[in-house]
Amino acid sequence: MGVGLLLPFVPLPGLEFSTRSVGATADLPAPAPIGVDELAAAQAAADEPLGADRVISSAPYVESFTAIGLTFDTPPSAPVMIRIKDDGGRFGGWRELQLEDDDGPDRGSPEDTGAGTEPVWVGAATGYQVSVATEDVGSAKVVTVHDELQRSVVDATPLADAAVPPPFGISYRSAWGARATATPSYGSTVKLAVVHHSDSSNAYSPAEVPGVLRSIQAFHMDGRGWSDIAYNFVVDKFGGIWEGRAGGIDRSVIGAHSMGFNTNTVGVMVIGDYTAATPSGAAVESVSKVIGWKLAINGVDPNGRIDFTSGGSTSIPAGRVVNLPRVVGHQDVGSTSCPGSIQGYLGQIRSRSQDWTNWVRVTSGPIGQIDRIVSGPGSLTVTGWAVDLDADGPVQVAVIVDGVARWQSADGPRPDVAAAYPTAGPNHGFWVEVGGLSPGWHDVCVLARNRGDGQDTSFGCSGTAVPEPSGRSPVGAITSATAFPGGIDVAGWAADPDATSLHVPLLVDGQWRRTEVTGAGGAFSARLLGIPSGWRSVCGHGVNQGPGIDLKFGCANVTVPAASPRGGVDSLGAANGMIVASGWAVDDESLDPIVVALDIDGHRSTTWADRRRDGWSSAYPGYGDVHGFAINVPASKGRHRACVVALNVAGGADRTLACADVVVK
Repeated sequence: MGVGLLLPFVPLPGLEFSTRSVGATADLPAPAPIGVDELAAAQAAADEPLGADRVISSAPYVESFTAIGLTFDTPPSAPVMIRIKDDGGRFGGWRELQLEDDDGPDRGSPEDTGAGTEPVWVGAATGYQVSVATEDVGSAKVVTVHDELQRSVVDATPLADAAVPPPFGISYRSAWGARATATPSYGSTVKLAVVHHSDSSNAYSPAEVPGVLRSIQAFHMDGRGWSDIAYNFVVDKFGGIWEGRAGGIDRSVIGAHSMGFNTNTVGVMVIGDYTAATPSGAAVESVSKVIGWKLAINGVDPNGRIDFTSGGSTSIPAGRVVNLPRVVGHQDVGSTSCPGSIQGYLGQIRSRSQDWTNWVRVTSGPIGQIDRIVSGPGSLTVTGWAVDLDADGPVQVAVIVDGVARWQSADGPRPDVAAAYPTAGPNHGFWVEVGGLSPGWHDVCVLARNRGDGQDTSFGCSGTAVPEPSGRSPVGAITSATAFPGGIDVAGWAADPDATSLHVPLLVDGQWRRTEVTGAGGAFSARLLGIPSGWRSVCGHGVNQGPGIDLKFGCANVTVPAASPRGGVDSLGAANGMIVASGWAVDDESLDPIVVALDIDGHRSTTWADRRRDGWSSAYPGYGDVHGFAINVPASKGRHRACVVALNVAGGADRTLACADVVVK
């Protein structure tokens, strides 16, 4: 405890078992002359002439990989083509791997290495063929990315990712399993935003996005020799925003996304190939959000322009000053077609980014974070920092324990914060000790009082368990809580010195959900279903055995995504002067039956989906068997438009399950 209190600001990377993506580099497989038919097939997929002097290298049986790309000592003389073996053991069509001539670190930086292509996400593949020009064979290397379950270092950064919290959801590096990296480098500010696309497959699901990000990071680190993933932020086609390169989302981290234009810029990449495809509205809006917020906290208007000095790219020599809009596409600063069709949306992105910038300026308040909560006998100590960038002097913070606030000035020395925000002065730390606490879990929140424009800022809520003096009561922790639409996966451990196993009731927002029994090593895990969307607190209680008392030993807060209803229609038609429908429907945000509507020419009739469907729960475990429905509605003779609609419960929206033109005779 003493060491924890004396060194509260040192980032301590942790160790855990997790899926880690790593890149393996191998020589190009033995090349052979490419056949006439294969050359024609490859040429059809290429953007420029391939030339006849080409070879094909085959590796039909390799360890399963998730992504692939090539590196070269010098840029290749002709397009690089690849095709992947599918699940049926057949090779698919050829595709061109785009070169990263301008994607990369600044020239002369420690990360500056040879040439390479973009990595291609393949999900899972066990073979590949590569075609290159004969003269490029000697310098070519193949990099494949593999997922491994291993004990690894968890990423940690000196300042918490939410030091300046954005006004929208963002998935931090821990959410996609980012590898810990070397100490990042920083610029002085952020003056410019550069938009990219990954030039990789558009065929990915929301669940695959973390794997895509891990594969890109592994290719950049292990294949290209860079210190981390190149981009500061990544946006997926569903509108999700992800933290990319480590170092703090609110700081001017130097990326490796635009050669010569990495320092004092922010690189935002959209996952996918937008050479021909158009970006989704959700992706465009999310790019606008993150750029508007990032430029706002650096005092920049996205609709403005800037004279920017190039560090040296393939199209703009080092030292040349170019006048640029504050939001550009990669092709504006390098010889590349990136970001494809997204280039045509930059005007819209600048406009929406300005809207977000204006909103952030009006609503922003103090910034800061909780660094550590340390418990002791009958007490806990909360440390952190707070800065109000539009007001002088220390910020007043309230440490709220179980609803009781204790106010204190954040005026302690914090050299790390002073270095990040030099105009704010040196003293921004707070240290608050709260005594007289009973054994068990105590909720802790921190609020900073605003003094200039904006409003008070919450630094979030967490907590800690105060030990029970006898040492005979249960102890434990919630080690992970992962939300998904309509549910939470929770895991942890619990122990009692008087028992070999323990009953652990799990509560969400104070309501019992289920009880788990600890297994080997005191571990427990559970999937909690039927959880409404929103900010939820999941807590574990230990049922005491022998001396001691029952204790709530740990909690975790998660945001459960919204879910729309889902279901199936077995029948929709006419019978005996009625329109009839049957099937099943469920809303993941509730374990109870939901309402289903039969809309006939715009007139709605409803019924409960509360009929038993034997065996249904084997396909959808955890929700029971009473989610079937059947509805009969009288209708006049003639043609009618009939739709079956599952009505939404909490977040999400009503979902139409089926529609049909029905003739009543």
